[in-house]
Amino acid sequence: MNARCFLLLGAALLSGCQAMPWARHAETDSAPVVPAAWRGAAGTASSLGERDWREIFGTGELATLIEEALVANSDLNIARERIAQAQSQLTVQRSLLFPTLAMGAAYQRERAPGLLSENTDSELGTFGLSAPSWEIDLWGRLRDLNEAARQNFLATAETQSALRSSIVAQVALAYVDLLELDAEQQVADATLVLRQKSMQMVQLRFDAGVAAGVDLQQARTSLAATERALADIARRRERAENTLAVLIGRNPGAVKRATQLKQLNLPATLNAGLPASLLARRPDIRAAERTLAATRANVEAARKAFFPSISLTGFLGVVSPELSRLFVGGREAFSVNPQASLPIFTAGRLTASLEAERSQQRIAAEAYRQTVRNALLEVENALIDYQRSREQRLALDTTVSADRERLRLVELRYHNGVSSHFELLDAQRELFSAELAQVQATSLSYSAVIQLYRALGGGWDQQAQPTGGPQADRS
Repeated sequence: MNARCFLLLGAALLSGCQAMPWARHAETDSAPVVPAAWRGAAGTASSLGERDWREIFGTGELATLIEEALVANSDLNIARERIAQAQSQLTVQRSLLFPTLAMGAAYQRERAPGLLSENTDSELGTFGLSAPSWEIDLWGRLRDLNEAARQNFLATAETQSALRSSIVAQVALAYVDLLELDAEQQVADATLVLRQKSMQMVQLRFDAGVAAGVDLQQARTSLAATERALADIARRRERAENTLAVLIGRNPGAVKRATQLKQLNLPATLNAGLPASLLARRPDIRAAERTLAATRANVEAARKAFFPSISLTGFLGVVSPELSRLFVGGREAFSVNPQASLPIFTAGRLTASLEAERSQQRIAAEAYRQTVRNALLEVENALIDYQRSREQRLALDTTVSADRERLRLVELRYHNGVSSHFELLDAQRELFSAELAQVQATSLSYSAVIQLYRALGGGWDQQAQPTGGPQADRS
């Protein structure tokens, strides 16, 4: 009869779950909307991001710098320690699923007045194994907390992979920027020599009374402008070297290099794959998805906190009222103490905790969608940058060729007294600007490839990803 009443009471409690504030709510729809194809390129089955970074950047100077950064970069080293920290936190959370056993000994001696006699002395000694209060995970609350810790650990690992991909791209971009500045300096050096010769020629013509004073001052202004440009390029080069040195784990300083910008090679094909493949490829998206899964598990744990909890304590050992006879035969003892509790009044604490976890889940779902949108944006922009920079480069190739021919003709006309000195300076200035723009467009083409590679999720080692333990992912 008592057992039947207990079963009826339990059924009544469970049947009312859907009407309580801790009842299961419909999950937030976190599925992102992904386009079927890219705006800037046709979708392909393969993706540039699937290739190893060594295939993209080769085995020369850049590859050596990237290898050094992957070992010595401070941000990556911090990320590795955070993975170890998350692994330890997961182990701590998983240990709550199992009882704790402790070996202990205790001795107690006391004196108290007796009922019909004088004060009496008594003592008690114990020795054995004890199991402190252990919650039996009847509803799966502890398993949900363990799943949340596991997903957070995997999210931390994915974040480290995203950082690795970012470091590879940052080193490559910094290297290209440095080569761009080297090329700009070569252009400026050549222009400086050209304008120094022009200055000498105008000075000779002025001394001979052929050229006007205004021509001499224009030549000096043009020469000073080139020297100012060289100083600015040198400033930016030194700063770029310092940035790259710190990025690869060195102190700020010079970075040796022998490669020129025009010697860099671009991949023969730039396949972007399908937009949907980003969800599985980009580690930052995977990290956001893991974080969302962790919030779902936390919501389940907070919901199950409303359920009755059952805990168990126990002892197995020896007990004796005389310490000297503690290990004498017949002193064995054990105790098992199960306890059950059901929260009735908590002043709104459990409800508030549940709502807080649900709010965190909605935040994580929105962050996941935002991460996907940002990834799509980065790929689209990289495709546009690459396509438009190639068009700019082709146009600038034509411009530079035309400006060089124009300068040659103007110089001939100036020597023959047909063109003015102002026309000569204008031709030199136009060529200088066009050559600098050509270098920048070339650099932008390389940078766009690097940005596309990173945006597609390239640059991290998928084989090195931790699995988070033997548990499989929950569906």
